[in-house]
Amino acid sequence: MLETLSTSKSEILDAAAWCFMTQGCDSASIDDIAGHLGSTKGRIYHHFPSKGALLSAVQLRAARFTYRAVAPVVDLDLSPDRCLHQMSRTHVQEVLRTLPYHKVVLQSFSAVDPKSPIAFEQDLRTQLRKEQRYYAGLFLDVIKRGQTDGCFTMGGDPRVAMASVLTLLNAPLFWYQPRQDNSKRFDTALAGQLAAMAVASLKHPSDGAL
Repeated sequence: MLETLSTSKSEILDAAAWCFMTQGCDSASIDDIAGHLGSTKGRIYHHFPSKGALLSAVQLRAARFTYRAVAPVVDLDLSPDRCLHQMSRTHVQEVLRTLPYHKVVLQSFSAVDPKSPIAFEQDLRTQLRKEQRYYAGLFLDVIKRGQTDGCFTMGGDPRVAMASVLTLLNAPLFWYQPRQDNSKRFDTALAGQLAAMAVASLKHPSDGAL
């Protein structure tokens, strides 16, 4: 799901994610991104025909980062609660690893006209929505399995539960700042804590923790 990119294209996306995150999608320009790269605008336009296309590509890559990390740890041999814990922990760790991309996803889409006539841009947005739904479906499937076998409470719509779990797991996007000291240890502990909270939110009140 995560396509192989040339070094040049990957560098452009990294620079764009950083500029969109730090300056905002509305304010960051192709000039800003080129300046961050130490390159020309022509290098960017060689791969992306517009700022909107570049923004959509950043958002699409964010979705693909998490899918690439989480899909391999979906294990149907595990109980649903342990499978969800493993998926959730992996999701948080990958979000923290590729933080600028996910910060951009969180930002408003107001920087780009959603009715843009550029076909390339429209195609990227369509693909983004498709892959976001597919990724969310990984979590929805394990929650449904847990509800069916009694591991999770049957109350409520599983789609609401899935959306709430993903909201919880993405909470660090609102407050997390990379740490200079023991960052890996902190990130690992944070991922484990949020994963445990996600599983606990679906369990029967009388059930013990993982």
